[in-house]
Formats: sequence, structure tokens, C-alpha cells
Amino acid sequence: MTPRPPLRPIGLALLTAFLTVTAQVLAIALASSTVANLAHAEAAGASAPAAGCARVEVRNVRPQQGQLMVAAFADAESFGKKPVAQMRLPAAEATMAFELCGLVGDSVALTLFQDLDGDGQMGRNVLGIPLEPWGASGSPGAMGPSWQAARVPLDGRAIVVNLSL
Repeated sequence: MTPRPPLRPIGLALLTAFLTVTAQVLAIALASSTVANLAHAEAAGASAPAAGCARVEVRNVRPQQGQLMVAAFADAESFGKKPVAQMRLPAAEATMAFELCGLVGDSVALTLFQDLDGDGQMGRNVLGIPLEPWGASGSPGAMGPSWQAARVPLDGRAIVVNLSL
């Protein structure tokens, strides 16, 4: 009887495939932006955001390392494909607060990653698992974000995103 080749666990394969696609979509969406920056840097605790804007707080940022890449999606059809707003910010502090404008509707889903090496793309290992910190609004879980999991209301409250460590 010939020995069988070792089987790769399906969970790791699905996670790798999902994170690879998510990283590629984020990189394409953020790298293709030629629009002017749609957000205004704002100190935490400032006044309520203007219409079409949301205050975003990002935690676990690696200070003074690369840029924070942010993409906002308005609905399930555009999620991961065509952001309604996007921006790049210097990764200055471990916790960053800013205002993101250009938002429409009553909910939004944010996806972010910290571009540590400055290439405009999320770095990944040979299995496709991200090497750079990433995160999403809502409750993206270990398998990465989906519209349903990342969707949060635009109700005037700050949107908090925790980057992976």
C-alpha cells in the first residue's frame, strides 16, 4: 500500500484563502485611490462628526511605523470591491482617532491594515496569512471581515477598530 500525502487541514486552507482575498481587495482599493483625502484628522473627544462623517478610533497601532490604510464600504454589494471613502494616515500613536468623511447611508463597514513596509499592500507569508496588522469594524472574527460582521451603525458614536497584534 502506498502512503498517502499529508492532508492540509481545511480550516487553515479556508482561513488562508479568505485572508489572501481580503488582503488583495484592501490593497487594490487603497492603492487605486486618486481622490483627495476625504478625512480630517481630529483629536479624540472632539465635537460630534459632521453629516456624512464618522469618528474612528483605531487601537493597537504600531507607533511611528508605516501608514494606516482605511477603506469604508456602504453596502454588501460594494464590500471589499468599491469603497465609498478611503484614506492613508501616518501611523503616529498606539491609539489613533480621526474623522472619516464621504460616508452615505445609515451604516458602514470599515477595513484597515497598517502598511509597515510602505508598499501599499498587506504583507503576507507563503500561506497567505497577514504579516501586517489588520482589523475591521464590528466583529470580524478570526476568519476576517464580511459585510454582516463588519457593519456598524452611523449613529454619531465613534467606530472602534482593534488591529491584530
